[in-house]
Amino acid sequence: MKKIAIACSSILVLIIGCDKKEKIVNSNEIVPDTTDVVVIDEHITKNSLDYLGMYQGIVPCADCEGIETTLVLADESSYVLKTKYLGKKDIKINEQKGTYTWNEVGNTIILAGIENGPAQYFVGENYVVQLDREGNKITGDLAEKYILQRQTVSEDAPQPPAPSQTISNQYKSSKEVVYTIKDTKWKLVELNGKAIENKNKSSKMPFLQLNADNRYAAYAGCNNLMGVYELKENALRIKFTKGASTMMACPDMGTEQEFAKMLETVDNYSIKGNQMTLNKARMAPLARFEAMK
Repeated sequence: MKKIAIACSSILVLIIGCDKKEKIVNSNEIVPDTTDVVVIDEHITKNSLDYLGMYQGIVPCADCEGIETTLVLADESSYVLKTKYLGKKDIKINEQKGTYTWNEVGNTIILAGIENGPAQYFVGENYVVQLDREGNKITGDLAEKYILQRQTVSEDAPQPPAPSQTISNQYKSSKEVVYTIKDTKWKLVELNGKAIENKNKSSKMPFLQLNADNRYAAYAGCNNLMGVYELKENALRIKFTKGASTMMACPDMGTEQEFAKMLETVDNYSIKGNQMTLNKARMAPLARFEAMK
């Protein structure tokens, strides 16, 4: 009996020891940390771009010639949006003021207070893109028409309130060249969808230049053209009147005739970087130009 009692006591001590060992092992168990580590990317549009300023363009319209759109991002939270429906009998300017916020990614602004139209704009370098009502980029042949280009501040443009009065100074201090339609000599690179090539390297390329006195000078490969133009920079509208030309006879006058007809047809323009297009309403560009150095 004594041996049996000793054996039972040993077994009991062993069980208790194992239990304690198990508890020690369990108490040292490494529990994985399931907390997500959030890495904040500070290099997003609202932090990396100087985006404040005025943006303009003519976006497509279902029942008019186009919607002349001006968006002013006055400061880091407020905006002014002006729209004008072109080609209608009663043309009036609709103005909406309010605040805006950024989407989670930090590359798109959302205008508060817009109920019956698009309210989201993707923000890029010196341009914004109007998105559809769901916040998606518009694709297709008219996609470029939804781009609003950043403009310099003029007396006729809606002036952003303080503290954004330094927009013009920001342009002057920027290393990027900002081309304007009047201060640039534009080389013709495409006319009615056909590329313009300089077959004779010694001859000059066709070009268009707008002078300060509302007169233009152009060259279309043979003769010099000249005339008068009307310009509304705030609306990106332009109109050329039929002018005069020199009377030289050349073997190929086709390009020159198309060039002259194009000038009489266009009614608006757009500038993106060093590229300019002359357009008629919402149709495909009639002519493409490149800034000459």
